[in-house]
Amino acid sequence: MAVRELLQKMMEEYGDKIYRLALRYTGDVFQAEDIAQETFLRAYSRLHTYDRSRPAGPWLFRIAVNLCRNWSRRAGAREMPMEIKDEPEVEPGPEHRYLQRERERELLQALHKLPEIYRDVLILKHVAELNYNEICAALGWELSLVKNRLYRGRMMLREALRKGEIADA
Repeated sequence: MAVRELLQKMMEEYGDKIYRLALRYTGDVFQAEDIAQETFLRAYSRLHTYDRSRPAGPWLFRIAVNLCRNWSRRAGAREMPMEIKDEPEVEPGPEHRYLQRERERELLQALHKLPEIYRDVLILKHVAELNYNEICAALGWELSLVKNRLYRGRMMLREALRKGEIADA
């Protein structure tokens, strides 16, 4: 398969997931688009390091997570936007939309206050919808560590949402 075809296939298969991942990190559609594009630019420039016998997803998600982490550090790490800008509203009724946005705002606030190691694994599992093996490959962790951090991250998130705050971990 030619390089151009391979990259096109990667973009078609993983572009939306990488965009959603970046959107959850940044809260801004334009920044998320930039990160998604940069992910594929870096993939193209480093295609020689990609093992074509393996799925491209974990490799691409590792690039995307690293770009998101870099953005997060430059943007002031812990102060993430609490809502997603310019996302179309599709739910009927203003009260329902308001309540849905409030729940999402609380969830994002709690999620972005988690330590990075828990936030990353939760976003990869629940936003990017990766399976355990893909998360292992994307983060370079063993399966037991992914499961452990996913469990602990969920517990921390649940407790934070219950209390309405995040305790320092």
